[in-house]
This record gives sequence, structure tokens and C-alpha cells, in this order.
Amino acid sequence: MRRIGLLPIMMLMTACAGSQPTEYDDLSYVNEGYEMNFWYESEPKTDHVIHYDIQQSGIAPKAGVNRLAEKIVNELVLQNDSLRADQPLLITTPVMLDDYGQTNLLGQQLQQGMLTAFHANEFNLVDMNVASSLRATAEGEFILTRDWKQLATDLAVSHVVVATMGTTSEGVVVNARIVNNSNNRVVSAVQTFVKTHSLPGYLTPANKVISKDGILYRNEHAGMASVTILGDNQ
Repeated sequence: MRRIGLLPIMMLMTACAGSQPTEYDDLSYVNEGYEMNFWYESEPKTDHVIHYDIQQSGIAPKAGVNRLAEKIVNELVLQNDSLRADQPLLITTPVMLDDYGQTNLLGQQLQQGMLTAFHANEFNLVDMNVASSLRATAEGEFILTRDWKQLATDLAVSHVVVATMGTTSEGVVVNARIVNNSNNRVVSAVQTFVKTHSLPGYLTPANKVISKDGILYRNEHAGMASVTILGDNQ
């Protein structure tokens, strides 16, 4: 039988006694929900859980742009004089007031937010961006599209939501209305204003030097011209 001297054992015990374990040592384990370790008292093992009250916060946390969409929709529903909840409703993309062919990130997100808000009010919504066929590619499976050639041509829509956005030096004015698609009659209309600081992820104050129609303009101070919408296509 091989004998082990006492001196190495005593040296090992002395070294262990002189070096205290730290929380970074991989010596802990979990037993019935409690984290066990010999250098400190056992404490309950808790994870970082997001506590969410659906009754107070809605279905999902809302940012400023979503609350703006809800405000617009709630007022449109309040002012509505003829649209029934069972009639097909289509929500178009908000466009710039001075160019009906231009939109931006704010307009695109407002469109999505209004769709959600109208559905919360139990309206009969139609999504025109759903293509007539599914596209399976190496990147994934897609059915949403903005290519008019892939869209359905026989959507039964009785009313549409249209909106315009106009910028000022302090924020954005949004005008929205519900229009009867058969006779262009406006059945509801609202107007609201949102300040720059309310949508920091979408609006930013104008620079001191700005470009307009290919010409550079220098203002006395920054923020004097119309606000800039981030992601603007103009």
C-alpha cells in the first residue's frame, strides 16, 4: 500500500483555510429552487421576470407612436357617423401633406398602430399587403408585399382610412379621416399634434443648416426649421 506523507496534506489544508472562496467560484448548485453554497447562507434562486399586468397596460407595452395611433383611432371612432363595425375597413399608409406620394418610418408605423387600435375596437379590417400567394425563399417564408402585381385585385372594401402628416418647427400635425370608398364621403375626421420630444425615435429637431429643393439654408439657430422625420424618403 502506498503511503502519503502528512506534510503535503497539512500544506493543502493550510492553503484551503487561507483562501476564502468567492462568488465567482463554480461551487454552487440549485436544490428545490434554492441556490446552495458553502460560503454564504442559502438564498432563494430567483430569475429576472418581467411582471406584466394586462389589465393596466394593455396587450403589450406601448411606445409613444403606438399611443398616438390609439389616440387617433379613438377619436375617429368617436366622430364616426355611419361606418358600422362589420363593414370592411382598409387602413392606408399616412403620407406627407405636401406630397401624397411620399411617406416615412413614422407613417409606416402609424399605419400598423392604427390597424391594431381599430382591431381592438372590433372593426372588420382588411390587410391589402397580404399577397395572393406565399413565397418560400432561402431567407424565410413571406406573404406580405408592397408589390402591387402580387396583391389581390378583388378586395371588397367599403371604407378606407387616410391620413396626412405636416411638419412644423415644434412637431408634426397628423390629419386622419375615414372615407366611404363608393362616394368619397368623409364619415369621420380628426386632427392631432405631436411634439418632437414625444417621439424621440421618430422626430428630431432641424439642424442649423438644412437642404431644401437642392438649396442650402442657414438658420440663426438649430431647430428653427421644420422637424426632421427619421427615415424620411424625401
